[in-house]
Amino acid sequence: MIYLDTNVIISYVDELDSKHPDALELLSLLEGEKVASKLTLLELVSVFSRAGLDDPVALALYSIEEVGVRIEDIDFNIVVSKAVRLAQDLKLKTLDLLHLAACAEMRSEIFATFDEAILKRAEDIRRLLGVRVIGGPWRTR
Repeated sequence: MIYLDTNVIISYVDELDSKHPDALELLSLLEGEKVASKLTLLELVSVFSRAGLDDPVALALYSIEEVGVRIEDIDFNIVVSKAVRLAQDLKLKTLDLLHLAACAEMRSEIFATFDEAILKRAEDIRRLLGVRVIGGPWRTR
């Protein structure tokens, strides 16, 4: 399974996003089931709400469907516990830690993101979680 970070989904659906071409290329090359967590849905609704877009919930659900992602139901008590343990080693932002912990809890093999902080920690993430981080076809870690 491939866990898609929220930024990949936004870049894919927003044709004006600077990473849109990268998202198109990345998703065209990814083979396997694409998943995300309910955290992704929340983050999409938040981004679309702050942008002043009409009906951000419907837009978030449309975006998830457009990218072909399945929202996996997981226990967020376990995710938060994992994120707490990862925090001291990875030194990433809270949402990044939660997404990575959710990815590991789902037993996804790949985490796709355009987040530079996560990409810079790719080797540590692989060592700690057994998850390969990719940031585009030219940036496999």
